[in-house]
Amino acid sequence: MLVGHVTRYVPASRLEYEKNPINFCSTYFAPVPYVRHGDNRVRRIIRLIFLMSVVILAYGLWIEPYLVQVREIEIVDPAAARAWGDVRLMHISDLHISQPARREERLLKIINQQQPDIIFITGDLAQWNTDPAPTINFLSKLAAPLGIYAVLGDADYSSGRRHCLFCHPDINFSRQRAHPRFLQNEIIRIELNHNKTMLVAGISPVKSRDNLAGLPLPDNPAEPVLLLSHFSRPFVDAGKKRIKLCLSGDTHGGQIIMPMILWRKLSGKGDPDHRAGLYKIGKSWLYVNRGLGVTARFPIRLGVRPEVTIITFKAGSGK
Repeated sequence: MLVGHVTRYVPASRLEYEKNPINFCSTYFAPVPYVRHGDNRVRRIIRLIFLMSVVILAYGLWIEPYLVQVREIEIVDPAAARAWGDVRLMHISDLHISQPARREERLLKIINQQQPDIIFITGDLAQWNTDPAPTINFLSKLAAPLGIYAVLGDADYSSGRRHCLFCHPDINFSRQRAHPRFLQNEIIRIELNHNKTMLVAGISPVKSRDNLAGLPLPDNPAEPVLLLSHFSRPFVDAGKKRIKLCLSGDTHGGQIIMPMILWRKLSGKGDPDHRAGLYKIGKSWLYVNRGLGVTARFPIRLGVRPEVTIITFKAGSGK
């Protein structure tokens, strides 16, 4: 008699239970955690914040530093208008050039399109610790019929002895570069249109307060002087009585928009009260340029666009 062997099918879960009932229960009958609807909302908010941060960072790195603003400033001052007439000044600062690229090509186009009478540059032309030769090549392409005049900034001195190339071609100290003309603790007279002249002083950022005190200012205290200084503090501390207009830079406008109370605490600048723009101090004027470049350590601008400034003078309000 043939007897068949029948194997009964037993589910795997039962085999596991018979083998180890404790582990089976803890695995298959463990309570399922309750996921609240608010948890998903928090995750979406976190993702949104992350995405917005990436977009803002990209904008600050690759968009706003190229959005150059041309600002036109009219200073109502009878003495300045009488002495300097209808001259059209351009003020640029803090270019921080390392290697000429797309940004520098756009800057040249924007600057030369404005057709200023004179261009004044207030320091930090080159990036920190870089060869000044590319910056000098860029400056040689600027054009203004009454000349281009500049002072050095602290970043320009960071290249060591090579910074002498700014003022002296081939570091030949017997030759003075004429385009642009760099002023180092000296004062010159520029011939303007309509038989007018302008006294322009320039001081070095090294011990600039002492340098300003030692400038040979004119005997006639009524004759206005325009001062070029990378830092604004020397003018604020000592120069406002003899200087009609001081042009400076250095601050970059903060590069990121922030309340003044925060700027004063974080900037570390010698003159934190004058971050950017036009200020009237007594009978004198100070203009702090936001600059055209960024530092290599912090290459971001947010809400503080780079600027090219056009300055003219007017005798009165016309009312």
